[in-house]
Amino acid sequence: MPLKVTYQGKDTIVPDDATVAIGSDAASTIRIVRPGISRRHAVISKKPSGWTIEDTDSRNGTYRFGQRFESVTITATETVFLGHPTDGEKLMLTPMDTEDADSEPSSSAADSPELETFVLPESAPVKKPESAPEPKTADPVIPQTPTATPAMAPAASPTRTATHQRPRDIEIAQLMDTMQDQINAIKGLTWSVWAMIGVTAALIVLTLFVSILGN
Repeated sequence: MPLKVTYQGKDTIVPDDATVAIGSDAASTIRIVRPGISRRHAVISKKPSGWTIEDTDSRNGTYRFGQRFESVTITATETVFLGHPTDGEKLMLTPMDTEDADSEPSSSAADSPELETFVLPESAPVKKPESAPEPKTADPVIPQTPTATPAMAPAASPTRTATHQRPRDIEIAQLMDTMQDQINAIKGLTWSVWAMIGVTAALIVLTLFVSILGN
């Protein structure tokens, strides 16, 4: 009585005299390259008691009804998981009558030493993004220093003339000019200095006035 092995929707008929090796090794009859699958994970063979699936000391185990097992005799349709109790690779194993086997269009283990190979596709290489061009650096802007506008020279004060003036008026005018020059020369001094200057100026004026009167 042959055995039908169903994996990922594909059926494979295993004749009575065949032995099926399952694993990630290239020599496996059913090659499954997946995380959790050992190189030689399990083997299916026909024994006097019937079809048997045996775990061949795989690292992550073979499971049935959530329990890890070493060997199970297949008397009816069995569902086993390779590598994990629920998320492993699922295999359905179904014993078949001779008439059912003759009507099955699926491939047979006697036709080829390797039934099926399931290999993860290689991931496409990640294209390295091209580096963005460096931004052009703008020429530094040199601030222009405003040109200082030359200050206008103060207009010269009109020259005092003594034409057609009396001698006394001339002396008084000279005295006032002298006092004005002294005042301009001592601007910015403190008030105490200003007081002293005022007293001195008053004395000078008084002296000149007395001298003029005496003449």
